[in-house]
Amino acid sequence: MMMRVRLQDIALATLLVAIPLTGCAPQDQPPRENLHTFRSIDEGYTAVDRILDCEADPAGEPVVPMGDGVPLTSAQKLCFENVQLDFYPNQDALQESYQLLSDSQQGKIHLVQGVNWMVVDFSQMATGQPSTRNIERLANELNGEYVVVGV
Repeated sequence: MMMRVRLQDIALATLLVAIPLTGCAPQDQPPRENLHTFRSIDEGYTAVDRILDCEADPAGEPVVPMGDGVPLTSAQKLCFENVQLDFYPNQDALQESYQLLSDSQQGKIHLVQGVNWMVVDFSQMATGQPSTRNIERLANELNGEYVVVGV
């Protein structure tokens, strides 16, 4: 009888530890292998515009990430003055651009990335104020990954 009570106690303790652990994994973020791919900058922009309602003619020019003196992106388009869509020719270019943004010491940069695209919100870095754009929604609706990089 004493052994049965101990086994029940152990089973209950194991269950109580296991339940909270199953809730720790992020549920909204897709696995990297399931990230969305766009066929073109226009397809990507249409999808982003549908969610964020981009400005018709935003002021300014996109920030061009450079690697070895050449642009890493194959195409770019502004959605708002400080929010842009970057389209990449390959995964290496996207990863290099991501690393450049991560290493930034000029403020926090919010971004959503897919397989060959990235939406980058430079608002906080450019203005010092938190962004009013909710690009995190893009991660859920476009099957991307949302992160905040920079310092």
